[in-house]
Amino acid sequence: MISHSKLRTEPSYGLCGGLADALSVALSAPRRLSHTLPLLIFLTAAAGCQSGADGLGTAKNTDIKAPSSKVEETFGETGTEVTLLLPRGASGVYEGAARDVRDGAALSVGELGNGQVFVKVIDVSGGAGAVPAAVSAAKARNSALLISYAPPAVTSAIAAMPSDQRPPLVNLGDDVPATAGNIYNFASDELDSALEGIRAAATGGHKKVMVFAPRDFPPTYEMRLADAIRAGGTYAGTARYDLSDAAAADAVQKSKAQLQQADTVVILGKSVIVPTVAGAIKASGQGNLVLIGTSAWPSQAYADPAVAGATIAMVEPDDASLIADRYKRHLGRTLSTDAAYGYDAIAIAAGIIRVKGPAGVTAENLTMKTGFRGVTGLFRLSPGGNVERKLSLFTITGGKLNLLGAAPKAF
Repeated sequence: MISHSKLRTEPSYGLCGGLADALSVALSAPRRLSHTLPLLIFLTAAAGCQSGADGLGTAKNTDIKAPSSKVEETFGETGTEVTLLLPRGASGVYEGAARDVRDGAALSVGELGNGQVFVKVIDVSGGAGAVPAAVSAAKARNSALLISYAPPAVTSAIAAMPSDQRPPLVNLGDDVPATAGNIYNFASDELDSALEGIRAAATGGHKKVMVFAPRDFPPTYEMRLADAIRAGGTYAGTARYDLSDAAAADAVQKSKAQLQQADTVVILGKSVIVPTVAGAIKASGQGNLVLIGTSAWPSQAYADPAVAGATIAMVEPDDASLIADRYKRHLGRTLSTDAAYGYDAIAIAAGIIRVKGPAGVTAENLTMKTGFRGVTGLFRLSPGGNVERKLSLFTITGGKLNLLGAAPKAF
């Protein structure tokens, strides 16, 4: 969805210097934080604030191509270090999502670093055993922030280190326990999207919820979803479906008794089988069902008449198109969610450091109640280690998403 979006900027903060001054005042005057801090992440996001014509003028490696496994990458040349921990693939280069995170971070530091922040990329493909040395070295270099996109075992090893022995950690991968403190799980998933859709349905009086989920949907996620539904309504159960048209239709047929107890149906999944499930539900003959989709649904599914009328909660696509255009021009591929997370994680650090200095990247400033606005929407980090995002509501009509309700502008 990110690739179809357009970034919103704030006209009153069009000049870099003016915005920096405004944020400096905001951070030195705590009573007024609620009016200005949601813009922190955008202190240089306007086009006029780029460090070079395309926002990559300060990066040492402006083409952002995959390096040899022997090369240690640094993006930006001066300022405070932000350490990016990524695993290289078997070929010795960053691949897939890890590559996207790195490239999003590189674009961000080029546009937002302003000579005050640089990114050092550290390979953690050696596994959890290599974590203590890598993190200790980062702390010795006075790194202000760790950003990790790695297997859960690696990120969990970082998170298990006492908070006074490492910089704060922003985790872009699967959630890890945040018991040691100063750890922030940053990625949102389809569960967040589903829960927001369920809340929206509940405001209209639809509180009896049935869930359809792919066979590999994690049981822990199912439990979280069920508990959230029970907190404000009735949980009619979850039916699992396999990824074939026949199996998906059969799963719906076998769940008719549960469906009859529901007035809301949530379909989880990111495959083209989603419309088959929706079609089978509609063919069951039960009327007055509210259909809830998720941000994981493939966009090609929208064209299927079976999903017409479905409600989906997601980050408004309009938040990312400005960087999406530049990302595609530099990298030759579409901006992904992982790349957008990499961009925003760097932007958080760059914004705080520019206003408060390197010592300002603290738990207090990372968890400001006013939050941050970035290319992944309006969000805030919690002391408990989670991220809360404000999502917009869309409905599928005419084969495309149409806005039902925009996300709030502030928390």
